[in-house]
Amino acid sequence: MPNIRLLDNIRKKYICDKIAFRVCEKVGGTMSPAPIYAVVDIETTGTAMDGSNRIIQFSCVLVKDNKIANIFNTMVNPLMKIPEEVQQLTGITPKDVRKAPLFDDLAGTIYELLQGTVFVAHNINFDYRFLNTELERCGYPSLEIDGIDTVQLSQILLPTLPSYRLAYLGSYLNIVHSHPHRADSDASVTAQLLLFLLKQIENLPIQLLEQAVRFRSSLLFQTGECFLNALRLKQKNANVVPDYLENVSGMLLRRIEKNIKFDQSSKFPRTDAEKKKLFLNFLNWRKAQSEMMNRVFAILSQSGSERAILEAPTGLGKTLGYMIPAAYASQAGKGTVISTATTALQTQLLEQVIPLMRQILPFEFEVAVFKGSQNYIDLGKFARTLKQVQNSQTRLLQLRLLVWLTITKTGDLTELHLTKYQNPLFDEIRHHGPASLDSSDTFYSVDFVHRQQLLEKNADLIITNHAYLVRHAAELGGLKKRDLIVDEAQHLGEIALKNNRDVIDFDELKILCDTLLVKMESKVSFSLKNLSAQHFLTIAESKEIIKKVQLIDQRIPKLRDKLYKRFVNETLFTTGFYEETLRLDKFFGFVKENLGDIKQISKAAFSLQRIFKQLTIRFSNFKAENRIDRTAEEFLYDFCSQLQGLIESLKTWERLSLDELEELSTEILVSISLPLHQPGAHLRLRFSLFRTKNFLEPNVYANFKHVLFVGASLVLPSSPYYMLDQLDLAHETQVISFKGIFDYRKQALALLVADAPDVSQNASEYTEYIGKTLENIILHNKRRMMVLFNSLTMIQKIYDHLKETGITEKRLVLAQGITGSNEKVVKSFKLAESAILLGSGAFWEGIDLPKDKLELLVITRLPFQSPDTLLNRAKYSLIEKQGLNSFTEIALPETMMRLKQGFGRLIRTPEDKGVLIVLDSRVISRTYGSRLRTAFPEELPVRIVETKELETYLHSFWQK
Repeated sequence: MPNIRLLDNIRKKYICDKIAFRVCEKVGGTMSPAPIYAVVDIETTGTAMDGSNRIIQFSCVLVKDNKIANIFNTMVNPLMKIPEEVQQLTGITPKDVRKAPLFDDLAGTIYELLQGTVFVAHNINFDYRFLNTELERCGYPSLEIDGIDTVQLSQILLPTLPSYRLAYLGSYLNIVHSHPHRADSDASVTAQLLLFLLKQIENLPIQLLEQAVRFRSSLLFQTGECFLNALRLKQKNANVVPDYLENVSGMLLRRIEKNIKFDQSSKFPRTDAEKKKLFLNFLNWRKAQSEMMNRVFAILSQSGSERAILEAPTGLGKTLGYMIPAAYASQAGKGTVISTATTALQTQLLEQVIPLMRQILPFEFEVAVFKGSQNYIDLGKFARTLKQVQNSQTRLLQLRLLVWLTITKTGDLTELHLTKYQNPLFDEIRHHGPASLDSSDTFYSVDFVHRQQLLEKNADLIITNHAYLVRHAAELGGLKKRDLIVDEAQHLGEIALKNNRDVIDFDELKILCDTLLVKMESKVSFSLKNLSAQHFLTIAESKEIIKKVQLIDQRIPKLRDKLYKRFVNETLFTTGFYEETLRLDKFFGFVKENLGDIKQISKAAFSLQRIFKQLTIRFSNFKAENRIDRTAEEFLYDFCSQLQGLIESLKTWERLSLDELEELSTEILVSISLPLHQPGAHLRLRFSLFRTKNFLEPNVYANFKHVLFVGASLVLPSSPYYMLDQLDLAHETQVISFKGIFDYRKQALALLVADAPDVSQNASEYTEYIGKTLENIILHNKRRMMVLFNSLTMIQKIYDHLKETGITEKRLVLAQGITGSNEKVVKSFKLAESAILLGSGAFWEGIDLPKDKLELLVITRLPFQSPDTLLNRAKYSLIEKQGLNSFTEIALPETMMRLKQGFGRLIRTPEDKGVLIVLDSRVISRTYGSRLRTAFPEELPVRIVETKELETYLHSFWQK
């Protein structure tokens, strides 16, 4: 039985203390201007609120006058089993709650304690509702007090954080979090977080507070009242826009300071002594990195044009190895473009590397970041969405964006660190590029894409990504005035091919035309006729637009039917999807036969593009002069958006130009696809560049003076020309390899299993073998382990096997496509000890798991690509026509490169230790196995073993 006297004392002490420092009660249905905040956190046996779970810990931190005033914390006996996963997460065991009071005995104390307070929680929907459920179970009424959610406040006020988990926020704000997932520690951190957030709200400009107050009803409980209280206080004082902000049509934006560039010259530190003097306070000394800096600077300083490959092994510090000499070389006034594989890596360079360089280097330098326009916010479009009716989630996102706009200098939406951009708002506010800019628009001078264009002229370093580089090489090159450094160069060829794939979707074009025609000619709602009545369009102009869209609408279906009859033979396909490569001579014949219709559609598309530009300019002028009403304005927003969609979809129509088809006839693949036996299925023509030869050099590299290619996986000892061919480089191109810093003899071991079933002979036997072998490895090994596969289907089979055998109950098994998104899987894997990750595709490369984050890597199957894809069939066919072997020239080097990248996940620092296991016996049994093994570092100890010996070798390695 609980100690009743103790409970009464607790109740009296905390209730009296709380009443003593309460200064005013809730007034008029809104939060008091000086409230008492009750910051609550609970731990429970589970999250379901169906009466099957109980509270096991309750904590409340009372906050008043911007300080913590009192704390109430107690364990609670749930009178039920605490699940194992809850014990692991919270550290609360049955022993901790055995002598604790029941919630039935605490309910009265808690109910009285919270009366007249503002309930605060990190994810209030859980804590508030679960607590009410328990109070009702004990015969008390539900709480009807105001509430604040610190998750939503954090999302709004700290808009660029990658996570809003309490542990992350505590770490970010340097708040001591002694026991994450314990209610007392969580409540303490939440209370300190609340004080920080309230201070942030106080510091918001009055214009931003007014916007937040307008949207406050969209936030959970009374979270929005925090902004109202701050606004009332600010309204009593004279408030001006801070100097670092500017007000553009009611929207506050970060003011961009114009940097004055001074003439400066610093000598490049060529000797080790000079580098140590400059760098040692910031960097660990690496001899190979110093050598790399010298080689890069020497090449960039040459007068001629140079192409060179630089293989820089993992751990060398290659990023600074090329960035620092590039910055020194830029002092000559020509500048360098740095291209990397992804926008995420661009962000990493900007947020981590550039700040470090500014600390190290004795001179100033300007940096510009270039990526696709769709990554940037369109301020005009965003401003319009603020006036429209939106749901609560969108309003929350808009508030987050409004605060972000007072911070960002780039307008790059990736700064928000969202893993997904699924909210429809993003489709509305994404930028559509320079072509959509209107110099008469209110936001033109502060438009982020426009700013980007201006920055390019004065930048010393331009950071871009491979996709943007391929599309914009001419403008980035600056008439061969700039140099180019391609980091992660192994991806350039693949990305170049992806960015030269176009689709003509005949059915989509028909739908777009029909939608536009309905809108333009409507008899029951606003139409072009009404625009003419407001003198926005003449009748002749309306007729011209309708005529052009009608022409496309009528001719597209005719061409579709002809294509279908000429090239689709459904009887050849037993699956539900038809896809076939077209013979170019026959496709040329088809284009020539229908050249009249094709050209007519091209002309109509060109006319619509001209009309669209005229309409957007006229629209801006009419708005500025208030010459159209609100209905016309809304119609024009929708109409222009739909018209732009049609124009964008017609851009690929130029692929049907005979000149272009003939020019790229040896490099291009044309295919047709159609889902079979489906009503309304879309027929698509696809145009794909299937090799980079004769494309990258004239279209990309030729725009720059020097071009350097950097990466950790660029050289294959037994296939020296493979990467040169992939990068469209001459076989005489200079290749520079730097010595690695890892001691693989001591740090790693490779175990190649010789007795595994041959996957190419018996797939079911092989699957069973993989399941049982992994099960045995897991049972006898507690190290973090990543298992690489070639398909998600195989991951599902193995995950099911591990689940059936009970492994998933003993160890945390994270599986791509099953237990969460890639980002979630990686994050959970890094946090959980002895976790197991089953991954494919992206998990073979680009994931950094240093030290004990990964100690055992298993490759279940050699990563050969499917030879049956249209692209591979075209590549292999071309090689065979040249009298070469497609397997040894393409398939084998591709697999070797993939193996090299996969192994690169295991050893990331000089302190790492790890074992690689390959469960595909072909690496031993086939004649090409010896070539495959050269993909591993030469110093790596390799043992050919039987499956039964794995446990012994693993034990021996870790014992050493």
